[in-house]
Amino acid sequence: MMTSEEKAENLLEEKIKEDTAILEISTVEMGGVVKQESRDGDFFSNCSTSMEDSVIASPSVDSFSTIPEQDISDFQMDLKDLKVKVDNPQKHLETLETYITFRITTRVTRPEYENGEYIVCRRYNDFIWLRQKLVDSYPTHIIPPLPGKHTLLAQLDRYSKEFIIARMKLLQIFLNRVINHPILSYDKNLQIFLTTKPAEFLIHRKSRGNMLVKMTDSLQNITSVNIMKQHLPEFEQVRDYCTSLSQKLSTIDRIHHRIHKERQDYLLELRQLHPIFTLWATSEPELAPILLAIAKAIECIAMAQRKLVENLPNAEREYVTYIDAVKNALSRRDSMQIEYEIIIDEIAKRRVEKDQLLNIASGISTTQSWSGSLWKAETRDEKLEKLGQVIPRLEKQVELLQDRVGCANENLRSDIQRWNTEKQADLKTMLITMADNQIQHYQQCMNAWEEVLVALKLDGIGSDITVGVPIKIPV
Repeated sequence: MMTSEEKAENLLEEKIKEDTAILEISTVEMGGVVKQESRDGDFFSNCSTSMEDSVIASPSVDSFSTIPEQDISDFQMDLKDLKVKVDNPQKHLETLETYITFRITTRVTRPEYENGEYIVCRRYNDFIWLRQKLVDSYPTHIIPPLPGKHTLLAQLDRYSKEFIIARMKLLQIFLNRVINHPILSYDKNLQIFLTTKPAEFLIHRKSRGNMLVKMTDSLQNITSVNIMKQHLPEFEQVRDYCTSLSQKLSTIDRIHHRIHKERQDYLLELRQLHPIFTLWATSEPELAPILLAIAKAIECIAMAQRKLVENLPNAEREYVTYIDAVKNALSRRDSMQIEYEIIIDEIAKRRVEKDQLLNIASGISTTQSWSGSLWKAETRDEKLEKLGQVIPRLEKQVELLQDRVGCANENLRSDIQRWNTEKQADLKTMLITMADNQIQHYQQCMNAWEEVLVALKLDGIGSDITVGVPIKIPV
């Protein structure tokens, strides 16, 4: 039998384990693969991409281990060959920084993956690395956006539970878009991101095979200096549509946040109004039933208003960043088009120069006397020989660039077609969710006042009040 002190110590130890910000991954069995993560140093290193033994458990007030996880049944019933789930954010304290990691569970049946399930922890900067790798490797594909970094003003709130949950959901959307892409989902860097342990992943992050990065930077420089001559109408229409859609969603987002600010003020007034009716009821015994009923209705409305304020959707702003990703892909394709046009102009100049040299009369000397210059200028034959080497090289380069532009056009066409299909579903879901939230809010408010009227009639107060036909609000 344990004494009361031993029981208290055991309860304290269990409470500490529950409150810790470090998640202990238990044995998971999936597809015949069993993975066991122990609580030794290797496991702690699996929670951070930094140096070993640098993870410190945060106190319970900062722990996010109580966040409800996603429905496992939905995760298992998905028949796709690659599935990911982002959950269980954990706070890590180090000497020089504090950061959040997210657990990423991957279940896969593709042959290039050795195991059927992987569990890793990644921080926000790791997601940035993955997206940049995708942009560098596939400049003519639409690379989904990441949730924006916290601003300086919001830096103090970036460890709040609401901010972390919102970021976790957006990171889940990012990975879903990547793994649903027929090209991006087979990227080697994505496989590294989803499967490698922290030490190995840190090596990949530090390695700089930057040939593609330099090419991407050069394309951006070309776009900033030169102007494209031949515009494809289909891509220009997509660009104009993206600009129009972005403006509309940005306007909705601004109005939404303005209404959100007004609702915050309204919630504050409701909280101030509730105690007025409660105190009034103590001084007016005869009116106490109706005053307390109204106070209760105000309390219910305040709760509904708080729920609406706390669940402020950010779908419009997030989708504007997705539209910007589409426009960035269009810009990268334009850069390739501009580079192709530059080489075309260059080869045309070289050919004109060659024709001019061939038309020069053979009797005219192209050399200068020693009295005019210390250096001997190129002769006509030397120039023709040099042009004979440059022009074929430029022609070969033109062929390569033409093929690259053609591939870029096809890649972008297929991605835009996929995006148009997804966009219809995303916008429909966004608008329906917005409408449902409003309907539920006003339904709760109306129900609160109707309960007041029913209670007053049962008490014989206000029996002469005529209540109109109830309004049925479809859900």
